[in-house]
Amino acid sequence: MKVSLIMVRPRHSSYGIFSIAPLGIIYLGTILKNRGYDVTVYDEARSHIFNEKKGQVAPSLLDSDFIGLSLISPAANRGLRMLRAIDRQNPRIRTGVGGPHVLGREQAEEFARYADVVVQREGEGIIEEVIGGQLNGIVNGPRIEDLDQLPIPDLSILADNNHKLKDFFRLTPITTTRGCPRNCEFCTVSNIHGKKVRHRSTELVMQELRKRAEEGYRRIFFADDNFSVQPSKRSPMLDAMIREQGKGRWFESMIVQDEVPGILRGGEEHVQKMRRAGIRTVMLGVESFDDEKLHALHKTHSKTDSERAIRLLHNHGMIIYAFGMAKPEIDDRDSIRRQFKKLREEGVTYADMTIETPFPGTPYWEKYKSKLTATRNGLPDWDKWTLLCPVIPTHHMSQKAFQRAVKENMQWFYSPWRALRRMLQGKIRSGLTILYVWFTTGRMYS
Repeated sequence: MKVSLIMVRPRHSSYGIFSIAPLGIIYLGTILKNRGYDVTVYDEARSHIFNEKKGQVAPSLLDSDFIGLSLISPAANRGLRMLRAIDRQNPRIRTGVGGPHVLGREQAEEFARYADVVVQREGEGIIEEVIGGQLNGIVNGPRIEDLDQLPIPDLSILADNNHKLKDFFRLTPITTTRGCPRNCEFCTVSNIHGKKVRHRSTELVMQELRKRAEEGYRRIFFADDNFSVQPSKRSPMLDAMIREQGKGRWFESMIVQDEVPGILRGGEEHVQKMRRAGIRTVMLGVESFDDEKLHALHKTHSKTDSERAIRLLHNHGMIIYAFGMAKPEIDDRDSIRRQFKKLREEGVTYADMTIETPFPGTPYWEKYKSKLTATRNGLPDWDKWTLLCPVIPTHHMSQKAFQRAVKENMQWFYSPWRALRRMLQGKIRSGLTILYVWFTTGRMYS
């Protein structure tokens, strides 16, 4: 039985220049491959499989028995068009849809009109029944309580995975946990994976890291949503990584996504271990240096906490990639500028500011789903759900002015002169990244 799984991509990736494999559907594909299925995973960031102008999918997919799409909201319209094209070209193919976009009941029902099955939450426990036809309509996937039941993802099933030109910015993803106990109003993670944090064993994580090193991957991206959310439970894994690094062969760089409260709870010893284990870059969810706004976002840290966390990471030589968020109901031109100026003052190397957007399945969606401004024919225009433009009313200036303020300050933070300085210091990758972000920001915020 031939199975094709597709990560449907919007026009602009939230990770920009970085190439990160779609680990969620690679897990599904690995399970199926291990059970004897012929599986290929397609990532639209790497593979051209759908000609939207002609409304045709690539002929190589049309002999599939099952095609599954993984969707985020800004790719929803493209996903619908792809499903219609599959049905026109070969209506016998069974189709399925999953991903964060279909967490909402209305969105799941919309896709259930075009796909045979729509899977909400985690799909590993039911994937064979999904592709085999035992499950139809809208189904809830059970959460995998013991993550060690899941196999090490087989990256060989990913099509077009060997473009040498992309290797410079390729990050190889690994997950070690699922779940988040936080209640951020804009985030879908706890709805997908639950509030209980589940850990893979240190032995299995180390087995996967050794496998990636043997396969020649050099840059690891820990895709856990909050790496340090339970810092005491990280110690055995970090100790094992330190011992492995001491054997001589390790990775060029390791990147984690992290949170302010966890970093502070772990303190000096935790951050020191992260550094010794080979972690060099922390993508830190600062969100804002305004306590009123942090409270409105349902964040559990304060402005002072962010300053302390940044200082702690700096003291251990970490590269900091700070994430900020512009809130349409609160922010104005001056507050957006203050955020970027503060990040500069704190010595943050990279910064990103998204515009808070209500995604299906979140409290923010329930609050604003009847007040959306980005609509087409009375329905959400999902093409605008890029985190780059406001889709709800702005309170202190027009929506265009709000978007322009974010764009201009992003371009102010990144500039060709900063890029040149980094490259003259011998930091070629950093300089090229800064230059890329400066160059593309004007096109993306449109």
